[in-house]
Amino acid sequence: MTPRTKAKSEQVRSESRARLVRSARNMFASKGFFATKVGDIARQAGMSQGNVYWHFSSKEEILQEILAEGFGAIEIMTAEVADAPGTSRGKLDLLIERTLALYAQYGEFARILGSLMGQGGQELMASLGFNMAEIGARYHANLERVFAQARREKAVADVEPDSLVRSYFSFFNGALITYPDWWSQLDPSLIRRTVLRMLGAATG
Repeated sequence: MTPRTKAKSEQVRSESRARLVRSARNMFASKGFFATKVGDIARQAGMSQGNVYWHFSSKEEILQEILAEGFGAIEIMTAEVADAPGTSRGKLDLLIERTLALYAQYGEFARILGSLMGQGGQELMASLGFNMAEIGARYHANLERVFAQARREKAVADVEPDSLVRSYFSFFNGALITYPDWWSQLDPSLIRRTVLRMLGAATG
């Protein structure tokens, strides 16, 4: 039997770690972080509990990786939309398109975050190493740039950009957390029209 190369061993380790993260993300979203045991994650991933601890020191460390990935994805997406060239209306269409794609990929992250905020709020998040005020301020600032341009170009309602950002995220987070099964069945074009109408933009 040919021994594994260092590169192959690293690949196997990386794939195993990713499988554990996917399993934990699914369990935390469906069952809740506090109700999920390390053994549940191991069974879901088809591994032993000892294998979990080989990759992660604790259940909290897995959660931290899931949260960091989700927050990072939101920040990157909003920055890319804010930096995109063109009119504000084009940016609004791009923002909705990219948000739908993001939430399709990270919907479980949003449900986990909503549950954690409901159970422990910012203090719980701080204990995990996340300053919610600082994190939110970064991608909030990105979208304020988008909505400020849209307001100048009269592409949205004449409302402070800060309020438009809050309305925008409240819509997506609220729908995804409250109606996760219903959300996945919605026609993206219906969501787009609804969001544009909420922002006071033409839906044509």
